[in-house]
Amino acid sequence: MMFAFHTPADPRWAGTQYRSVIFVYNDEQRTLAQAALDKIGGKLATYVAIEEAADFYRAEEYHQKYLEKAIMSRM
Repeated sequence: MMFAFHTPADPRWAGTQYRSVIFVYNDEQRTLAQAALDKIGGKLATYVAIEEAADFYRAEEYHQKYLEKAIMSRM
């Protein structure tokens, strides 16, 4: 599902703040994540990291539903 909405090779998502990462909690999730990357293959897969999940901090409200807000502001 992630790859239906996000293109990891897009340079706007480069760097550490906007990088493409699949966070996993266990080996089963790591295996599934790797299978998903293997399926898309090629250059796209090279831009996606698989890392252990850690503490998650919700972004400020103005970052929430960014695409929805951006589309609405153009109408």
